[in-house]
Amino acid sequence: MSNTPLSFRQLYTPERIKAAVELTADRIVARMGDEHPIIALALLNGALWFAADLLRLLPPNYLLETARVSSYGNQLESSGEVRWLTPPPDCRGKRVLVLDDVLDSGHTLHHVCETLRRRGAHEVLTAVAVEKDIPREHCEHADFAALHCGERYLVGYGMDARGKYRNLPDICEL
Repeated sequence: MSNTPLSFRQLYTPERIKAAVELTADRIVARMGDEHPIIALALLNGALWFAADLLRLLPPNYLLETARVSSYGNQLESSGEVRWLTPPPDCRGKRVLVLDDVLDSGHTLHHVCETLRRRGAHEVLTAVAVEKDIPREHCEHADFAALHCGERYLVGYGMDARGKYRNLPDICEL
């Protein structure tokens, strides 16, 4: 990024995010239950904030695992090629809830879910902090989306622009 000051427009306050995550946790437990171990796979680095807030609200049968995948590299747009930077977890016969910060093009979530299914996951569902309401080729919708927005470039609450602004407490349009 250049040294030019950037302009942010707040879309969601920390209070609105918290309320949306609480509602999402309730919907997840209603659908997935509170028995039998469920792998909660947080896609790093973006999902870290959402995963931390969400997992504190879920019962103890949700077991945190993390994975690093990338389709952006150091770009502001997805390359369309998803790379696993850490190995996927052992998910044979298990239920998996994939956690991500934003559902944008859908390439990353589609690739991750397909990889987990090929590796023998019994069930794979997705939860995102924000789902962009845009047409996409793969992964049409997340199973659980805390918030929705249109086509905007988002930062804050884990979402970044070339690694910056993830730690903003609110979600802003860049």
